[in-house]
Amino acid sequence: MRSKFLGIGLTLLFFLVLEITVRVTGIHYLEQPEIFFVNLKKNFVESGKGDADIIVLGDSRSMALAGYAKDENTEYSVYNHSLPAMGPKYYRFFLDKYLEKGNKKPKMVLFAASPKLYATGYGPPLYDPDAKVVKENESLSQFVKRRWNEGFEKNFFRTQSKPNVISYSGKQEDANQILWEFFGHRYLHQFTFGELSEQYSGVERLFILSKATPLLYESYRFHGAIRNSLSLSNWKIDKQYKEKSIFCESCENIEAGLCKPSASQLEDNLTIEDQINRHFGKYNISNRLKPELVLFSKQMIRKELDEELKNPNENFDPNPDFVVLEDLIRYTEEKGIPFGMVYLPWIKERQEAPESKALLSKLIIFFQNHPSTKLFFFPESSYPSERFVDNIHYDCRGEKRVNEEFRQIVLPQVFRFLSSKQKSN
Repeated sequence: MRSKFLGIGLTLLFFLVLEITVRVTGIHYLEQPEIFFVNLKKNFVESGKGDADIIVLGDSRSMALAGYAKDENTEYSVYNHSLPAMGPKYYRFFLDKYLEKGNKKPKMVLFAASPKLYATGYGPPLYDPDAKVVKENESLSQFVKRRWNEGFEKNFFRTQSKPNVISYSGKQEDANQILWEFFGHRYLHQFTFGELSEQYSGVERLFILSKATPLLYESYRFHGAIRNSLSLSNWKIDKQYKEKSIFCESCENIEAGLCKPSASQLEDNLTIEDQINRHFGKYNISNRLKPELVLFSKQMIRKELDEELKNPNENFDPNPDFVVLEDLIRYTEEKGIPFGMVYLPWIKERQEAPESKALLSKLIIFFQNHPSTKLFFFPESSYPSERFVDNIHYDCRGEKRVNEEFRQIVLPQVFRFLSSKQKSN
């Protein structure tokens, strides 16, 4: 009996030591790049050291925009806080956290997200992303009532079969579960358990907290890093990794296949950190892709675009839902922060499609009805498809172009708008 308790005690001691070790060390530097990136941004916000005059909010496409320090050539400092696949609720939650953590209140918020994140409302709840059962979040009583009624019709005690099952690697799994595994960590790593509890309500709160509970243990939160730490190859660091980081900002070097992510997870993450720090939040994730994969992806896009040109979509919703923008503008007004939006260039064929043209015209009218805000444009609202690696992200040359125009043409407009706001106050 004593030996059993000794074994249990040693096991608990092991996990206690592991938990403490993970909490007091920078173990996240050995995590997979996506989780490391989110935690890097989270730690920066929670440090309270943010002092940029203008903060950029957006998604994975706007991550390609570089920020700037204030100097003799730059009137206002700019920092890019864009994050991939966070969903439309992220922006308001992020601003709340940014201000509550003691970061300097920005002089302006510059919004740069893709249309699906600002023109389609907040969408269905996280627990039913396809809206196959409900379109809006339910209270607990509504959920219990619905499930009770479904019990008579659809076998209450049996899991319903789902039509969106995908087979991969010898497994069968629901498509929504796969998407959650890919993107759910963005929610769970960016916000604490308490913050998530405040941000959600009803059944959606139960769902997100059930996913967040295991992450209360840092040893589970960074279990990927713990696993990677067991391999000595992940600890190796080239002393010249910063020089290589600069070397890999050349499109010629990227396209030649000279800039693949390091085999060492620690060096790879340090390189990501270096680029984010030097460019004030910018990181173009498509530059990590192998050249042959980029070429294949571009070929697939071209086929899709040719098909869409032959069969254009005429059955789109003519009434976009701008509630996300409405709420953001209202929030920034309450905080006394000027609000602007930059319309990022998209693939030419997609931007010139009837749906995109209709959306843009409605967006212009929306901002005309909010005269205290401003909508900013690039010289052209579209780029050739060759400047994208997929339907969303710029390739290296697309990134170079968008940043040149952002710095030389868009930001001067933003600075003039902000200056006029400050003078009027």
